Amino acid sequence: MTERHPELEPDPFDETPGPGERRRRVLRVVVLVALGALVLPLVLSAFGVAKAAADRACAVIVAAYDTDAAGFRTSFDLFAPGGPGWECAAVSEHGTSRMLANLGLFPAMPHLPGDDEPDERHA
Repeated sequence: MTERHPELEPDPFDETPGPGERRRRVLRVVVLVALGALVLPLVLSAFGVAKAAADRACAVIVAAYDTDAAGFRTSFDLFAPGGPGWECAAVSEHGTSRMLANLGLFPAMPHLPGDDEPDERHA
């Protein structure tokens, strides 16, 4: 028996037809749907947490800087004057709103002037 050289032997996969264009499109759609199903809950959860944090921070800012306000409004703005992030507005009794602060992408509790909390950095 003579052994044939592997480079001279024909590749069996070259003779079989590859997957069709329709199958590739279906596979791409399935992968995109699966990827969306993994990412969408994370995005929605992050948005919900950021919205709740923005509401709490805005309530503190409105209480400190606009005592006549009837309420507050938070909204996410990509093209805000201070950059993309959450905007805090005080709403008057007549329904007009006045912008008070840009809270940033990930809002945190603000440090207001006159806070009586001790500064832990210098302790």
